[in-house]
Amino acid sequence: MFDTTINHFKSVFAHQFFVKPADTNYLLARFTRSQGMHEEFYWQSLQAIEKYIKSGLILNGQSAKGFGHDIVKLWKAHKVTFGQAAAHNIEKPDQLHSDRWRTTSLEHLVEKINIMGHPDSRYGLISYHTSPDDLFKLDQLVFELRRRTIGLEWKVGEDWDVEEPLKSFLGLPYKKVIEDLPKYQTRPMEVPRTPLALAGNTMNDVFHAWNAAFLRDNSDYEKPFPSSVSSDVGALSNSYLFLLWESLQATNITPEVIARIEWLLDSVTIDKAVKIAFRDRLTSGTNPVTA
Repeated sequence: MFDTTINHFKSVFAHQFFVKPADTNYLLARFTRSQGMHEEFYWQSLQAIEKYIKSGLILNGQSAKGFGHDIVKLWKAHKVTFGQAAAHNIEKPDQLHSDRWRTTSLEHLVEKINIMGHPDSRYGLISYHTSPDDLFKLDQLVFELRRRTIGLEWKVGEDWDVEEPLKSFLGLPYKKVIEDLPKYQTRPMEVPRTPLALAGNTMNDVFHAWNAAFLRDNSDYEKPFPSSVSSDVGALSNSYLFLLWESLQATNITPEVIARIEWLLDSVTIDKAVKIAFRDRLTSGTNPVTA
């Protein structure tokens, strides 16, 4: 983890800590809106926007600490940090009928989601009202914020190999890419390809499938389990923070290592005890820790 440039290191951890979870929130926001779960739509939308903005901030010299879930404050920080390169106003898609669109600013959308996606919405304490263009505007905002999960002044080709269409931008800052390639996504999004009809054709089927506690009839339990529900070898994933800790244990503590760890601890909210453990390791000497 320490044999790459510091920008590469930052990019990997910003992706794992913020962009990848935000992609999941965004996917869930789209799904819950399609199912009429409106409180959950606003909560997932807020989570996605929060994480995309935080990723852009920490990759451009700012800290993601101190904002909580307040995406209005985050949006203001995004505009200050990115300046002329910040996400701008969105426009009605050509494919969308004008009856489905309201001409409002991005600030209005962020403020609305900030209110209706407040953590209290999870307990039914927040009123909400939907607009016909909520989802379509969220799509565009996510597209624009996600493009900016990169260091604006980082040079194309310096920290990792690039392919088309970026070959012509080699040596130029990513700010230029954002300006000149409005359809370019900085990072590919991994969208699950799991069939939606595994549990049945309706949400009611999804609820009752393999649910012995709330069984409608035996047919609910006769469907084969997909591996996502039950498998002999369960799914697992180590957090990148854990992997970083393991790598740090076996690494000589050099100024370059210290710079990477200090950037992470200063930029991201991490449990106090974990921060202490990381800093203790940084001050424990240059020799790797052995078992």
